[in-house]
Parts: sequence; C-alpha cells; structure tokens
Amino acid sequence: MKKECHLTRKRDIIHYMNNTTFKKQQPIIIGLAGKAGSGKTSVAEAIVPKAGFESLRYGMKWDHIFYALPLYEMASSKKNIQGSNSESRKKYALHDTLYEIYGKSSIGIIPDYDLLVEKVNQIYNLGIESEGIKPRSFLQKAGDICRDGYTDCFCHWAIYKTMNLYRKYVSSIDEDAEENPFCVIISDVRYENEAKSILKMPNGIVIYYSATEETLNNRLLKRDGRLSTTEQSSHSSEMFLDKVKDIASFVIETDNMDIEEQTQATLNLLGLQEKNNA
Repeated sequence: MKKECHLTRKRDIIHYMNNTTFKKQQPIIIGLAGKAGSGKTSVAEAIVPKAGFESLRYGMKWDHIFYALPLYEMASSKKNIQGSNSESRKKYALHDTLYEIYGKSSIGIIPDYDLLVEKVNQIYNLGIESEGIKPRSFLQKAGDICRDGYTDCFCHWAIYKTMNLYRKYVSSIDEDAEENPFCVIISDVRYENEAKSILKMPNGIVIYYSATEETLNNRLLKRDGRLSTTEQSSHSSEMFLDKVKDIASFVIETDNMDIEEQTQATLNLLGLQEKNNA
C-alpha cells in the first residue's frame, strides 16, 4: 500500500534535487523535525550510517550533525572526567564547549567573562541521568542555559559547522574530479528559529515527521524502555513543534511506517532512489 506524504510547500523536491535547480557551490541542508520518538535520528543514520567509510550515496556526498551535539559533549564531560582536579577539568571542558557554541570569537557573541563563568557553573551543577539512560533532562536544561540571552546560538553553530564541512569537502576534491552535491542532515530540528535558519539557506529543506501520541509512546517504550517524564514532554523543545510543522517544507505521516519505510519515503521526497547509489 502506497504511503501518503503531505506536502506543505508548493515546491517539487524531485525537480529541486535532480534537475539542478538548487544553487551550486552551496551545501544542501535537510533538517528533520518531529517529537521524541518520531524517527528523526533513525532515518538520518539509515541514510548516513554511523562509522561508515563511504558517505557517497545516491550520487551525493553526505554528512550528519545535530544541534544537541555540543550538549552531548557536555554530558560526556560531566560523566567521564574523573580523578584528580576533576571539578576544574570538567568546568574547563564545559567552558570550551560553550565557547564553540558561541562562535569561538571574542568579537562575536561570546558573553562577558562573568556571565560565561556563571553559565559554566550552572551547567556543572545540573543533575544528570545515570549511565545507560538518555540524559534528556540534562540536555534540555543545559540547552536552555546556552540559549538564555542568545536564542539563536545553536542555529548559528549548526550553519557554521555545515559550511565548514562543505569547505573541507570541496578542498579535498582533486582539480579534475567531479564535485558531487554535498548534503548535510540536521536530525533534531525542534524550534521554529532552527527551522527558519535552515530554510533561509540557499538549499535548505525541513521535513517534519508526524505521528499520533500513541505511536510515539510505543516507539519510545520500544527504544528506551520508558516514556518521557511530564517535565520532559512539557519542555519547550516538545511543546512548540507545531510551529515547526507549520513552516516545514514537507510533512510525512509516519503512523503506519517502520523506519525502513520512513527512510524510503524521505528519499522519495528527495527524488533519490536506491538504484542511484554510488
């Protein structure tokens, strides 16, 4: 049975991708959005496999990033830095990650020193889930601290990182070699400003994965063995996703899809077929 995909913008993405109407010498950025359990990360990893040696697929060069990557680095620092002077070393690592989020430039949007130190201490003092449990509450609260005073920090971080990945790819191509389209998937679009920052880019697309609460809960139970807490599910990263859905390039209804079918529906929207694999 053919799965239905609801399009929310009048743009034929098959032509967009395959008939070279996208702007050349610019990366293609595909943001994946949806509530917890909607399959964003699973689809991204199906298209760009973890630890894959070859990222040239469907005639395109791929990479995969996510807004929460710096937050996971913070979680790792809190959990894994042990031994002598662990407090100082943890705070230094948190400071380093914050500095990256804020653009690595003292002339940019780095907070003044006292405020930056305060943010480091706030994140250091956050509780974090025990080993083996996704640190969802820590990620949400640390993200709030980072955004406080600069709501677009992750938007700018992701675009900056995408452009760096694209420039690195271009510089690695031999002079006589063919330059394949370069596509970055950002797999955790949760805020309206994040979606808008992608859509402002020359080749920016946002795909929203929609599912009923029952479907989402079943997936979370299967994946994590537990549901989100009331606090987690009422966080701004979950509560205002309808605003992202309203401006998304496309919406895919996923209730009757497994991840393989959801991935294929995504590729179909992009005009990409398995036979085009490099």
